[in-house]
Amino acid sequence: AARPMVEAEMPPTRRRYASKWLTLVLCEAVMMSSGTLYLFPVYSPTLKRTLDLTQEQLNFVGSAAHFGAFFSVFGGLFFDAFGPRATLALGGSLKLAGLGALYGIIAGVAPQSHLFAAFCAWVFGTGCSTSLTAALGANYATFKDRGVHGRLVGLLLSFFGLSSGFLSLLYDVFFTDPVAFVRFLALLAGGIDLSASSVVGAPKHLALPPEESLGGLAAGSGAAIAFARNEKRGVSNASWPVSARAFFAPAGAETKLARGQAATAATAAAVAVVAAALYASGSSPFVAVACLLGLTAMLAAQAATLLAGSGRLTYRRQDMESVDATGGEDAKRGAARGAHVGPSGLFASPDFYLLFFSLALGLGAGITVINNLSQMVGAYPALSLQSAGDAARSGGFSHGLIKLLACANTLGRLFSGSASDFLSARRSRDAVTRTEFTTWCFVLMSCGMALLLIVPDASPAPLLALGVGVVGWSFGSLFWAMPTLVMELFGSKHFGANRGIVGLSPAIGGYLLSTKVAGRVYAAAAADGVECLAGGACFRNAWGINLACATIAALACAALARRDRRRADAARGAGEGTTG
Repeated sequence: AARPMVEAEMPPTRRRYASKWLTLVLCEAVMMSSGTLYLFPVYSPTLKRTLDLTQEQLNFVGSAAHFGAFFSVFGGLFFDAFGPRATLALGGSLKLAGLGALYGIIAGVAPQSHLFAAFCAWVFGTGCSTSLTAALGANYATFKDRGVHGRLVGLLLSFFGLSSGFLSLLYDVFFTDPVAFVRFLALLAGGIDLSASSVVGAPKHLALPPEESLGGLAAGSGAAIAFARNEKRGVSNASWPVSARAFFAPAGAETKLARGQAATAATAAAVAVVAAALYASGSSPFVAVACLLGLTAMLAAQAATLLAGSGRLTYRRQDMESVDATGGEDAKRGAARGAHVGPSGLFASPDFYLLFFSLALGLGAGITVINNLSQMVGAYPALSLQSAGDAARSGGFSHGLIKLLACANTLGRLFSGSASDFLSARRSRDAVTRTEFTTWCFVLMSCGMALLLIVPDASPAPLLALGVGVVGWSFGSLFWAMPTLVMELFGSKHFGANRGIVGLSPAIGGYLLSTKVAGRVYAAAAADGVECLAGGACFRNAWGINLACATIAALACAALARRDRRRADAARGAGEGTTG
């Protein structure tokens, strides 16, 4: 049981710990900094020209970043050993070093080698993954209710996807040189994580005070407690007025998460509108500035609604409560039942292989689209002629697709978290397990690949945009599913290391499908072996292979879902037998 720390046991220090809601907001910013991974299409053409790379070599650099971002066993083990605070500092340092070195390569002051560029990209990607693990782990520790974990992960990961849309707009407004932009990204990504590491995360033997004990600490906290108690009792809060003022009023956890999701979804939709407005206006500076200010205001509103009525934002060490660092009796009983699978135990589990195989193929197909967005647009002469002679619009469609991908990616993560929580909470056999839900996410990825496969050369824009949007949505859903299923299937005790091991799957899939398959298909279709202008033929065979891979991934996940369903039914039957 938790008990307050006394001064004799825990002397006062200057160290501060972020509250539950400040932790969430700061980790959203960390996710935004990690989402700079998706901005590779902005500077990849410059990197390709600087190092005189083939498409396969360029894809190798992009895949190295994704390899680091997905496969982070070291970061996971570091998190399990040292907690979120030190892990965030490590992640920020790796981002700063990796992306800073990439800037040096493009600027001509670092070794001009695609292998060195790939190494730097891997370091940067590893920093993204390390910080992502820390952000998820810190929020799992503060949000104890597993019933909100789907929405919590969806909300956090949505900022990973939203990042490229917002930051690419920042590039449109303030930058004309990709080299300077990469330097800015290095400082931004590293700086956010290092700053957040000063307050996010507490040692395992300390816990934040319960929210209901904070009644006298902030104006309006009584209303927040009323909201929380109503939600626990199943009493609707719908009678509260729906207005701008109510949107920022104190509320319980369920309502705050719902409001945060709504604000994030609106921001993601606004990113898509921004992409269309910029393209229609010929990348007008006035429109770009207005859109940037609007999106900034929406992000600020999202943070404000989560922090409303939260009480104190930070706590001193002596304000914390001491807890059993082993997780208490419940954790020990769970471990005895096999609920917590360690890294060594993964390789004896059929569930691990089914999950690993399906994610390798499904997420690998999505990575192929992300890494090749600029080249996909450049392959169609119709899109090139549309912007010929207009420097403001050259690359406008490509940047628009980046924003569309960010929007769809974000909405996919948000929707998956909410829908999965709702469907899994249904009673008895009507409940949909998270593995069953994920199976349909793989089916959606297959649909996106089918759309890209049939893009016509004459008027490619509509189907190309639709295909990228569907792939972005399904990629976001699968990105949400990966940490969620790791937690669901293998437990929380070794979450960091387990997520890092499972993360090797999309790293392998991305390398095979993006670097090897798509890179060679593109080179074979190019007249000079470097730049392909043959329209759909530049990637058509790659999309066909990806379609087959995504379909196989759906079948593998369906097998995993059947195993998970049998376990759920057996557990339900055992519970009913015990009750009877």
